Amino acid sequence: MSSTPVDAMLVEHQAFWAHCAQQRLCMQRCNACDAWRHPPAPVCPHCGSTDARWQDVSGGAHLFSYTVVHYPASEALRAAVPYNIAIVAFEGMGDARLISRVTDAAPHELRIGMALQLHWQQDALGRWLPVFRRLAEAT
Repeated sequence: MSSTPVDAMLVEHQAFWAHCAQQRLCMQRCNACDAWRHPPAPVCPHCGSTDARWQDVSGGAHLFSYTVVHYPASEALRAAVPYNIAIVAFEGMGDARLISRVTDAAPHELRIGMALQLHWQQDALGRWLPVFRRLAEAT
C-alpha cells in the first residue's frame, strides 16, 4: 500500500519503487554511455541520451556520507531520534548514490567508508525500503 498513488509519481520513479516492492534494488543505466544514474531521470546527465535500462545493483556498498538527526522534523519522528540519514555509494557504479539509513549502528559507530550490506525494511504503509546494515568484518 502506498500513500502516494503510483500514477502520481514521476514516471522515472515508478519503476524504482516497483522493483523495491519486489525487494530488488535496481537503478537506471544509460544504454549509450553505460553510466549509472540515481535518482532516476529521463535523460543521462553524462551524455544526454534518453535510452536507458533498469539493472540490479550488485557489488559492494559503502557509507559515502551521513548526518545524524537529533531534533525531530515532526511529532511522528520524536521517538526515532537520533537517527541517521546515509548516502550510500556502490562499487563500480560511478557517482550513483542512494539516500537511505544504516539501521544497526549507533551514531558514534558510523564511519565514512564503512562496508554496508543491503537489507529490506517494510514501513508502516507496507512499502519495502532499501536500508543498510554494517557488513560483518571477516576475522
